[in-house]
Amino acid sequence: MAALDYFAKTDTVRIATGLRAGGEVVTPIWAVVVDGVPYIRSGYGPDSKWYRRAHRTGQAAFVDGARRYQAGITDIADEPTLAAVDAAYRAKYASQSGVKEMVARSARDCTMRVDLVA
Repeated sequence: MAALDYFAKTDTVRIATGLRAGGEVVTPIWAVVVDGVPYIRSGYGPDSKWYRRAHRTGQAAFVDGARRYQAGITDIADEPTLAAVDAAYRAKYASQSGVKEMVARSARDCTMRVDLVA
């Protein structure tokens, strides 16, 4: 599966974030694609451990079985992009009970663009 398809078609992606002491932790999260660009956000706000690690390092990997997609992570705060990401979360996860939390202010403030490394 191509990297962009992984984000668009996979219900729950797996983000691998680095620990300060070495190693990594893999965490299942939701992701969406808007205009060909993947986005992630923390439904638990800025206290989520994976979010803090990705925010601190500006990088992560996404794990799809034996495949790994390396990525840079960039904070997003512009309102048009946040609104588009909200709409993408509502559409992709419409049948999930957690979608309300993913479009709440605390999650919107933790929106990150995933810049895939070729």
